[in-house]
Amino acid sequence: MGLLADRVAVVTGGGDIGAAVVSALCQHGADVTVWDRHPQVLEGLPEGVAGRVVDVTSDSAIASATDAMIDARGRIDVLVNTAGILTSAAVAEMSTDRWHQTIEVNLSGVFRCCRAVVPPMIKRGSGSIVNISSTGGLRGAADHGHYCASKFGVIGLSESLALEVGQHGIRVNCICPGAVSSEMNTAMLTAMAGSNGSSYEAVEESIIGKTALRRLVEPADVANAAVFLASDLSSCITGIALPVSGGLF
Repeated sequence: MGLLADRVAVVTGGGDIGAAVVSALCQHGADVTVWDRHPQVLEGLPEGVAGRVVDVTSDSAIASATDAMIDARGRIDVLVNTAGILTSAAVAEMSTDRWHQTIEVNLSGVFRCCRAVVPPMIKRGSGSIVNISSTGGLRGAADHGHYCASKFGVIGLSESLALEVGQHGIRVNCICPGAVSSEMNTAMLTAMAGSNGSSYEAVEESIIGKTALRRLVEPADVANAAVFLASDLSSCITGIALPVSGGLF
């Protein structure tokens, strides 16, 4: 029996972190469904993992997906919000559309999914919500004001929701990954290298050099933290923002 045996879990986003979270939850016995807006991502899910095309910026899509989960599984025990986007732009040069898109996916998407699953969790008297923020939600970063604002918001939302639903046996926590070895991070470092005339390798080494462990975060590192926060091992932990950064200072 795993730490999450008989738990029904929803993971939003099937990117590098999302895929690692799905794998870890399954290894610990959870019944997992992935919500992602890209059908091709769902086609590559592991055997036994369900998938549904869901855009986290759509109220109706999330409501329908939640109703379908309750009809099919009877409950949602765990929600892990990993869906997110990351782009680079200085505030003075940023388009309003880029700002709104980042907030819509990274913050409002988390809000929508939390809002949808909380009522059935309250009805059961239990549940665990794990939201993926970022070390960019703990401190600002040049050329990432929109991203940092969204991730600061995720932490504030999670702390507030934890206070609202704790009396119903529901816990809400955040994970704040540092620089993750992922497709999204590679794209960001490539953009940074291009903007300052450095090589990709030089930018990556600069970031690694700022960590205590002298390495990037692996998606599995984030997934292991998600398992801990979703499971009864963290039964008295709620409202926290847990850095998983390799000691990034």
